[in-house]
Parts: sequence; structure tokens; C-alpha cells
Amino acid sequence: MSANAPKASSDEPRHARGFSFLHAAASSLKATRADAAILGAVLGALFVAALLAMRHRGVYTDELDHYAQIQLFLRGELRVLTFYLTTIPGYHAIVAAILRIAGGDSLDAARLVNAAFSLIAVAGFHALRRALWPGTETLATAQLLVLPILVPLFFLVYTDVLALALLAWADFATISSRHWLAAALLVVLVSVRQNEIVWAGFLCALAAWPLVRARGVRAWREAASLVLPYCVPVAAFLAFWAWNGSISLSHQQSALHPDVSLHAGNLFFAVFIAGLLLPFHAIAGLGDFATRVRRRPWLAVVPLVVFAAFWWGFRADNPYNTAFPNYYVRNGFLIALGAEPLVRAAAGAVVALAACGLAYTRLKPAAAYWLYPIAAFSLAASWLVEQRYALVPLVLWLAFREHRGRAIEWATWALWLALAVFVFHGIIALRFFL
Repeated sequence: MSANAPKASSDEPRHARGFSFLHAAASSLKATRADAAILGAVLGALFVAALLAMRHRGVYTDELDHYAQIQLFLRGELRVLTFYLTTIPGYHAIVAAILRIAGGDSLDAARLVNAAFSLIAVAGFHALRRALWPGTETLATAQLLVLPILVPLFFLVYTDVLALALLAWADFATISSRHWLAAALLVVLVSVRQNEIVWAGFLCALAAWPLVRARGVRAWREAASLVLPYCVPVAAFLAFWAWNGSISLSHQQSALHPDVSLHAGNLFFAVFIAGLLLPFHAIAGLGDFATRVRRRPWLAVVPLVVFAAFWWGFRADNPYNTAFPNYYVRNGFLIALGAEPLVRAAAGAVVALAACGLAYTRLKPAAAYWLYPIAAFSLAASWLVEQRYALVPLVLWLAFREHRGRAIEWATWALWLALAVFVFHGIIALRFFL
């Protein structure tokens, strides 16, 4: 309540105070409904426009391999294009099954199925956000719908959106204490993008950490019973790895997607992307960081250490990161990072700002802080530097984080909307690809 707000008198009739409370609640509800109506109308229109804009467009990059595999399954051929595919073809089998039921077989039809997956992912995010931070789910979901690195994937035949949908609903199942359902969703996730199995560890933390934190090692039996369901998808992943001989389905591609190797590239790149996409949050968060520096002066060296670590530690030396730099914006930028000191210095400044400004963002529940080490491992395990690899950690962070304030959150939505339209237009016009 504002310091200048009139206080209710103790002599005020109880029914009058009750009416005031109901009036305030109704006003708040109206604002929420108004926000939802505006956002729903704008984003719904843009979503349909994007679907129409993608009709009869040619194949974009990896769609070539994914759609070819879907076509094989549609024709009843069970062979797998193992020379190209790095993922288990669960996505392709699911899309082919839906197309067969619906009577479609075109690339446009496959893209429409993927758009449906995107709505399932958005619904899972909304449910998760509503359970964790009730009252913020409308704007948070609107932000997800215009997340610039995600929007193009809504309308392309890529595996990422279905994987995100499965993981979002698995997270929701876990916090709802439906652990076997969460485990079943993770099993399907392994068949879509097997490297996402690392997030089973995060779900284990969400399930068991509150108990362990409250009761320590004495709770090991109860904690083990909570963790047990998540051993099933892990076992499925290990069985595939042992049978296939590599995490990458394609042995020909496994050299560029090694099984057991750690690289700093994606970790730094993910923080850089967060800094670019969340400038208002990062700048506002510097106030929190400054407060902590006053209490612990040694923290003042953190931005210098982060900058130095990026300067000397960032590498993007996977051969795929040099392909068609004039078309792939990511590759052109990564090459510039290696060749231009000013570009590298500017990127390092963004990384340091993001690391310090976003580090103290509150997450809920307490077990959600396990997101950081698991995300770091997930990112470091990939040699190829790709913004798509930052997608899952960023979306989960958006689901579990506390909002900064109405002005900052709406400004972020507006910024992402403008960037999403720019990126989508550039991609469909064949000017560039992320």
C-alpha cells in the first residue's frame, strides 16, 4: 500500500471495507483480463499471419533432412537417414503419424503440425508459470510467444519445439507431484532429442531437493522413491547410447557432436544472448549487484573475471560454425568474435553485464536454482555453438524467475515483439538465418 493511500478507519462499517476490497480485486481482475484480451488478439493475429506467410515457402536448412525422414515414414519405409540425422527419429515418426491420420503429406502440412506442437509448448509454459507465480502467467506467456530465438522454430520442421513442449509439461508434472507422468514424458523426449536427458537431473532436484533440504540424509528413503521414476528415462538413454555406440544417432556426424567433451563456447554464448534479450533486467539487476558489492567488496572483481574468462576462454571452432557466414547470422558473428578485438570486447562487456545483472534474479521454488549447474553442463556438453542450445535453459529460467516489474516486463515484451518480427521477416525473405 502506498504511504499516501488513505487508511480504512476502524469505525468504517465492515461491509464497506469488504466492498472496497472486492472493488479493488475486481479492478485488478479487469486489468488482467484486458491485458489478456489485448495480448491474445495481437499475438493470435500474428501467429496466423506467420502461418500464412510460411505457405509454399521452400525448405529451410535442416528441414531438408527432417522432412525427408518424415516422407520415408509416410511411405511406410522404416529405414532411417542415419547419415544426416543426429537425433532419434521420434519427432519424425510422430509428425508422420499425425499427417497420415489427417491425410496430409506436404511440407506445409508438416509445418502446421509443428505449429500445433508450439501451442502445446506454450500451454505447458503457461501452466508451469501459473503454478509457480500465479498472476504473472499471461504476460510471461506473451513474452514466450515472441521470444526471438524461438519464434522461427514455431513454423519450421525442427525437433526443438516438440522437445520444449515435452519438457515444459514434464516440469509441470513434477511440481504437481506426478512423477511417473513426468518420467513418461521424458522417455518420449529422449526419442525426440536424446541429449535433453540432462534435464532429468533438474526434475530430480525439483522432486527431491525440498525433502533433502528439510530433513537431510535421514530422508534418503523418501527421496529415493521420488527419484526412482526418473531413472527410467535415464536408463532408456543409456540403453540407446550403448546400442548405438554414440549419443549422436549418425556415426558420420558424431565427430562434430562428440559424446564426452566440455566446451565453454555455448555457455558464454547463452549468457551473451540473455544479455541482449534482457537488457532492462540486466541494468536493473546491477543495483542488486552494487548493493552486494558494498557488503562484500571482493565481488567488485567478478565482472572483470567474467570478462577475462570470456576474452581468453571463448572458442567457436566447430567446423559447422564457419559455414555460410553471410547467411547464418550466428556464424558470421562468431567469426567476427574471433577476428575483431572490438567485437570481442563489446560481447565480453555484454556477458559481464548479464552475469552480474541477472545472477540475483529470484527463482521459485528453491530447488529451481539447480537450473544453473545443470544448464551449464548441458551447454558445455555441446561443441557446436548454437543459440538453439540456449533455448531450453532460457525458457526454463523465464518460467521459474520472478518478474521485475510491470514496466520492465512490458518493455521486454515490446522489444522481443519487434525483434521477432524482424527475424521472422528476414528468414522468410531468405536474407539470413539464425
